[in-house]
Amino acid sequence: MRVLITGGTGFIGGHYLGHLRQHHPELRLFFSGRDLQKGHQLAAATGAHFYRGDLEDIAYCNLICKDVDVVVHCAGKSGIWGDYEAYYRANVIPTEQLLAAALKNGVGRLVNLGSPSVYFDFNDHLNITEDYLPPRFADNYARSKYQAETRVQRAHCEQLRTLSLRPRFVVGPGDRTTLPRVIASHQRGQLVQIGEGRNIVSMTSIDNLMQALDCAVLGPDEVCGDLYNIADPDPVNLWDTINELLRLLAMPPMQHKLPYGIAYGLAAVTEAGMRVLRRRHEPVLTRHQVAIMGNSFTLNTDRAQRRLGYQPAYIFEQTLKGFVEWWREDAQCHYNALR
Repeated sequence: MRVLITGGTGFIGGHYLGHLRQHHPELRLFFSGRDLQKGHQLAAATGAHFYRGDLEDIAYCNLICKDVDVVVHCAGKSGIWGDYEAYYRANVIPTEQLLAAALKNGVGRLVNLGSPSVYFDFNDHLNITEDYLPPRFADNYARSKYQAETRVQRAHCEQLRTLSLRPRFVVGPGDRTTLPRVIASHQRGQLVQIGEGRNIVSMTSIDNLMQALDCAVLGPDEVCGDLYNIADPDPVNLWDTINELLRLLAMPPMQHKLPYGIAYGLAAVTEAGMRVLRRRHEPVLTRHQVAIMGNSFTLNTDRAQRRLGYQPAYIFEQTLKGFVEWWREDAQCHYNALR
């Protein structure tokens, strides 16, 4: 079987490339990405073929889909701040191009990495199922990811079987986004507990996501034509987890907390000021960040366990320790990359 991973130079795509090489050495692997240096490093380490290019280019998509059996689409633009056009061009157009190229070149299956951000509406949510949608999307990222997922679902047919996974807060060794942002915020003296600290959240250990991707890529045709929430078996208390992260890193504990309503109001004023001044970069504090840090948000993964065969084995405590060990190897290098 020949497998192509888009976004192979990113955290999830690169991790899955290494996972497949280690656990399924019989597969022929290909990957795409924009980071030339990392692409060459991964190619040398895994023996996979690296394609550097832009997924908005249909000729490039046709090239990388040629003679491929399965496409795992991990590429995309994340974040909570920015113009809709930028997210549309990074998340929707490449998905459309890949689907067209996959059909044209006889690809049998496309696995799309979606996002549970489509559920987010600034409120508490427990045990969210895949059928829930808020009255409106919270940001342009969520809107674009939903549009991409919709196109993947519509493309499902006998010639090209498709499915999407929605993992929440993917963390582990190699994570340069979720936990590193918490660390950097604390080092700048900007990390403040929002609310009373009782909110629980779903997290996804990178190794559990690898197992879910294996089910999606290697499972029977019956797993296709659907979308699946992916998360660790048990939610965690967000602020207990952050405090444990700081303890493992031998960093000073948080000293301050802010009532949810006050934090949300400050974020709204900050956002309004940024828009008046026409500043394009993300504010230090946004309503989105406050709502994520102050509300509970957990996923129901029954469908993934029942239909996809997803059986997460790793608990979050293991993953947190693995991340800390990786981070300590070159902490200053990691921190500088975030600045």
